[in-house]
Amino acid sequence: MTGQVDRLPGTVVAAIGERVLAGGQPPEVSRGTLVLLDETEELLSEKVLNYAVRGAG
Repeated sequence: MTGQVDRLPGTVVAAIGERVLAGGQPPEVSRGTLVLLDETEELLSEKVLNYAVRGAG
C-alpha cells in the first residue's frame, strides 16, 4: 500500500516534466496530468483509496 502512494508524486512530476520538455503548453500539460491522475486512481486499490477517511461530523 505504501509503495502505491509513495510512487504517485514522482510519477506525476516526471510526467509533467516530460510534457513540458516536449513543448507542451500549460493547458495541455495540466489536462494530460489530470488524465494521468484519473487513470492512476482507477489502478489504486480500495484499501489505499479509503485509507484514513474521516467519518461524517
